[in-house]
Amino acid sequence: MKAATVFSEYVKSENYRLFVVVNYISYLGFLAHLAFIPLFFWIGYESLAYFNTFSVLAWLVAYVFNQYGRHIYAIALISIEVFAHAVLATYILGWDSGFHYYLIPFVLFVFINHKQSVTVLGMQVIAVFVVYMWLLVNTSHEVYEQALGTEVIDALQVMNIAVNFFAIGLLGYALRTSSMRAEREMEQLAIKDSLTELYNRRKMYEMIALEKARMERHGKASVLVIGDIDWFKAINDEYGHDCGDEVLKVISKLMQKTLRQQDILSRWGGEEFMLLLPETSNDGAMKVIDVLRTTIATHDFEYCGNHLSVTMTFGMQVFDNTQPVEDIIKQADNSLYKGKEKGRNCVISAFEF
Repeated sequence: MKAATVFSEYVKSENYRLFVVVNYISYLGFLAHLAFIPLFFWIGYESLAYFNTFSVLAWLVAYVFNQYGRHIYAIALISIEVFAHAVLATYILGWDSGFHYYLIPFVLFVFINHKQSVTVLGMQVIAVFVVYMWLLVNTSHEVYEQALGTEVIDALQVMNIAVNFFAIGLLGYALRTSSMRAEREMEQLAIKDSLTELYNRRKMYEMIALEKARMERHGKASVLVIGDIDWFKAINDEYGHDCGDEVLKVISKLMQKTLRQQDILSRWGGEEFMLLLPETSNDGAMKVIDVLRTTIATHDFEYCGNHLSVTMTFGMQVFDNTQPVEDIIKQADNSLYKGKEKGRNCVISAFEF
């Protein structure tokens, strides 16, 4: 099934759960009601057959609403249809036909609507329970079996049990799918910067610790680099913070495209970035970072018709597993400071001073 992957531009991330659940359940609802139409004609209940024609249309409209981000309308339409169909079919065909079973997953379905308060949801559940008990009292007598025959009633009950099992299974699967996606998003928020989608400071510390552990096994040194956008405050002051944010995002993408696959990149804070180059010598790192510096310096940054020239200064320090992380970061930061003093738009290694 691909319902969970068809995530259109109209669907907001916070409504993903609604989208997935309605998408899955719409398939089953549409097909089940489509099958009911000839069935009701066959057993001689044309009124229910015609009603199911409108039900099929309602499910189709609900599906379209859902695709265009109108999840609340879709849920309302499905809820009205399921409730009305269950009550009407049970009242006409009797309790033993099994149409009352649809009110059970209906209770679970209404709870996916996080836009409603718990009080409103509770009142809906109570209302469904009251109607359910009213149907039990008023439709559980033998006159229905006499009109349709035991075999037809039993067949309807088995069919409705099967459809409800599928409905509950689909609801469970859809909720599981959306919950897993939400968990992945939470994990990403914990380790990534929301603006640039690069690793954040916390995650970078973890990656450095992992690299130090790797160096203990293999003995190959790495290089830590801190890069800072030159005159970033002036960009914000002249063009606004939205422009500054755009510059940060563009630089992040340029870095990701330019760096090697094994290199690790993070937004260290503000306009600062930290890079970890595993198993790299000082000379090798100088070449890699200078290519990155040139790429950024020659890129045409455009924002609202304005063309900006943006440069970065980089400070770097080679380290091995014998050195504390805080000392390495401080030495790389000192190299960055020397680069700023030198005139910016350059790469400075701690080996140079």
